[in-house]
Amino acid sequence: MQSMTLSAQDPASGVNAFVNEAAAFLDLRGLAPPDALAAGGLAEFSLATARGEKLCLLARDGEAARAVLAMVAGNLRPARGDIIVNGRRLQATPARRRGFGHLPARIVLPRFRRLSAYVAAALAGQPLSGAARAARVARILALVGLAECGAKRGHALTPSERFRAALAHAMIVAPKLLLIAEPDEGFPEPERQMLATLLRGGPAADLTTLIAARTPASVFALADRALVLHEGRIAQIAPPQILYDAPASLAVAEALGEANVLSGVLVENEDDIARVRLECGTIVSGSLAESITIGQRCLLMVRPERIAVAAVAAEELGEGALSAMLCKMIPLGAQTRLFASLGNGTDIIVTRPASAALRGLQPGREMAIAWAAPHARIYAARPSADAA
Repeated sequence: MQSMTLSAQDPASGVNAFVNEAAAFLDLRGLAPPDALAAGGLAEFSLATARGEKLCLLARDGEAARAVLAMVAGNLRPARGDIIVNGRRLQATPARRRGFGHLPARIVLPRFRRLSAYVAAALAGQPLSGAARAARVARILALVGLAECGAKRGHALTPSERFRAALAHAMIVAPKLLLIAEPDEGFPEPERQMLATLLRGGPAADLTTLIAARTPASVFALADRALVLHEGRIAQIAPPQILYDAPASLAVAEALGEANVLSGVLVENEDDIARVRLECGTIVSGSLAESITIGQRCLLMVRPERIAVAAVAAEELGEGALSAMLCKMIPLGAQTRLFASLGNGTDIIVTRPASAALRGLQPGREMAIAWAAPHARIYAARPSADAA
């Protein structure tokens, strides 16, 4: 089985540097999943996080990331490896004695129990008077924005309220570590923003947190660092903006957000700027994300918002600008989405802020597009599974 090591990353350089194990709060060493999950593609791995860090595990199908959380929580027994929290090995410790808060992907609350009673149940066994218990419950409900909901029954809560109730239930016992699976899945944007504020600036702000996510929105909203799991293995780990701007692979690029991917052949590489001849015959510039030889087939990735457009001839826009045919424009409130063709079946998507000057751009007419070479990443083309 392949062994992968997760490490901290220097935000300035993007170069991996191992977390000092002596200073790591959560330290997973050679952790191997149960045989059933290993057969499904989840590889053995190691991971170290600092105290107070919020680390997001991003996987599109979610299963691999959720399995990591389940092993750390003690709900899934690993085949081998060490789970160390604050210097203490926990793999033999039952889940109920680990002292972690764990919010699963699907939160189910007792339908007819009052919210205040549900949260107070987490304090069972603690030597508290009734008044002290009630005061602690009231305080944590206020911190998660549910001060007026203590008398509500579980079935009457919205999805956002259920999440906040589960967070209150976990936080009231002052957990050592918080584990959250898919925290904003299915929530509308205003509630996503509220949850991000709650986790980043609320009662969980200073708590070491491991998050399993399926969307890049969760990564950008919640993570200090994020790792991308692709086909059960670690593709890259870095602060979210580095993952977005300098993805190590095309899989990472597509996991973090929308990307134009253009096929071509590398024809030049000089002074940190590479040039690719696209299938439509146009030559475009970018930066190599990996070693590629001249004449090798490659893929150029450029984000839609990194592309400039103008209703002028390409030579008027500047060096490196291309001619394109504007096919469609769709206003989307805060931004405008443009669909263009470079010819010979090579299409490209551009997004511009609604405030951007788009005067003169009309579907069916030519326009000029351009991007800065550092904003386009070039990867070697891999043989497809069908071709293999």
